[in-house]
Amino acid sequence: MDETPKNRKFGLLKFPFALREEVIRNMEFMDAFHFSTLSKRSKRLVHDAKLRAHSISFRFGFLEKDKIGVVTKNGNFVIELPGPNDIGTKILPNLLDGRKLANLINEPSDDYRKRLIAHLLFIFHFKETKLLIEGCFVDPLTEFFLWDVRKTFDFVSFGRCISILISSEDLKFILETIKSKGCYLGIKIDDANFKYRKALECDTFSAFGSVQWLDTDGILQRNPKMKKLYLEGLEGKQINDLLKQWINRQVTDLESLRVRKRYGSRDPADVILDGILTMDPTITHQQAKRVYSRQEIKGQLMNIQRKVDGQLATVLLDEKECSVIVWNEKRLAELGN
Repeated sequence: MDETPKNRKFGLLKFPFALREEVIRNMEFMDAFHFSTLSKRSKRLVHDAKLRAHSISFRFGFLEKDKIGVVTKNGNFVIELPGPNDIGTKILPNLLDGRKLANLINEPSDDYRKRLIAHLLFIFHFKETKLLIEGCFVDPLTEFFLWDVRKTFDFVSFGRCISILISSEDLKFILETIKSKGCYLGIKIDDANFKYRKALECDTFSAFGSVQWLDTDGILQRNPKMKKLYLEGLEGKQINDLLKQWINRQVTDLESLRVRKRYGSRDPADVILDGILTMDPTITHQQAKRVYSRQEIKGQLMNIQRKVDGQLATVLLDEKECSVIVWNEKRLAELGN
């Protein structure tokens, strides 16, 4: 009587190339990760299979421990990154221990976080990568370990929840060395006289809290490819100048502009609209609720027009902010739906 051999192995590496890739693509996230740590060949196989995940987020400086968040089609995973002072602390059952995962990776790196992050970014193809840094962040920014692994992201946020006090040199490092499509800055600069005047290399730029460090004079012309600009804490004359930049100068890709007045500002509409020709709006107040994502529309609705090509934009101006939507064929078509 024949006996079934014990410890039979699943010979994936012996499969034809196309079949191997199909098997790997259908693996769960953690199964694919563990398979990739078996050997250099298995690591390359997972990479070549182009196993896709929706997003990976790196979270540092929050009140809780640093974390990596991964979103896949089959579920979400959170990997904790304990620091040197967290030895012996327990990882909650619903979280993964980054130290244990990194110990499975045979790569030369003294910092387990580098080893783990580099491995994840190599073997998986993430549709979106995000970096989120908050006010409890204490590392010297220019010497942060992550820059040895990656300096390019889809979205970068500094101080979204808790404003971060940084130096002007740190700010220049963020804006000139760290590349991203979207950038959110909730920062304060330790030099009250500093003004940043260079181009901002991103599609969407948001700056909140104190933005006096940003020179808004000519900002639209310095950033002709920028699609969305959100600023907070501007004077009425600065808002007026931004509107005039769009009206009077060359064509830009700007789709929307949102500017909040400086806290306590009493600048009336006359200051913000000084010297600007306005027209009846393209949309009604009812349509504006959907366009501006508001439950209620308070304030004035009006159109402005770019001189060089006749392009129209609708301005919503209320006591606290000025929001501008630039019209294109797609947006105009959506009005009828």
